[in-house]
Amino acid sequence: MGNTNRAEISTTSVSSALVLGKLENAILSGYFKPRERLVERDLLAHFDVSRTVIREVLKMLEGKGLVKITPYRGAIVVDLTAEEVGQIFFLRLKLEAAAARLVVQNITRIEVQRLKRLCKELEKHMSDRTDQMIEQDNEFHRALFRASGNNYLNEMVDYLSMKVHMVKFNAWSLPNRIEQSILEHNAMIAALERRDGEAFERLVTDHLLFSKNNYLEQLNGIPRTGISKVEKPS
Repeated sequence: MGNTNRAEISTTSVSSALVLGKLENAILSGYFKPRERLVERDLLAHFDVSRTVIREVLKMLEGKGLVKITPYRGAIVVDLTAEEVGQIFFLRLKLEAAAARLVVQNITRIEVQRLKRLCKELEKHMSDRTDQMIEQDNEFHRALFRASGNNYLNEMVDYLSMKVHMVKFNAWSLPNRIEQSILEHNAMIAALERRDGEAFERLVTDHLLFSKNNYLEQLNGIPRTGISKVEKPS
């Protein structure tokens, strides 16, 4: 009896982890949009797991700040107010600027080469507009800030980035923004190869500000069509 219960708990844990990973990626990649309702019966049919697993996973996603659960209405993918975006980006700008300085100091040649490979993979996903586009972009930025050598700072940057995932997704809906992002990523790598801390920090900051400003302008009903210009690195 005890062994059976332990086996059931283990199976449920594995199922929850698998469903959590897939649902989290679906939200971060933009498959589920902000304010979209996650219908329990649809999730049950898609994943073929118990109602207990689905509810456990939705609670986990709520803990990560990706989902909001309301009594009698169920789970909805989070959206952010202008005030919330401002508060989060205030922290992101400070933390990523600090992380950028450490990256320039600590990054190794091997890490630069890995960034180049990730950038090439990301360019392909961006050019083909694949479903994994945002997931690949997140991996590029995680690898970028891992090079800071400060695990605690890196975890905070990653957490805040996840909290505002819809801001990045929203910016990429603009004409030519994807192509511009490719140029910005390459410019970051070029600055790292030159050990140009000032240029790298400015690129990281500008990358953040574009997404933030675009999102806030759309919240306020202001159409945004232009994009900032970054010279293609030689």
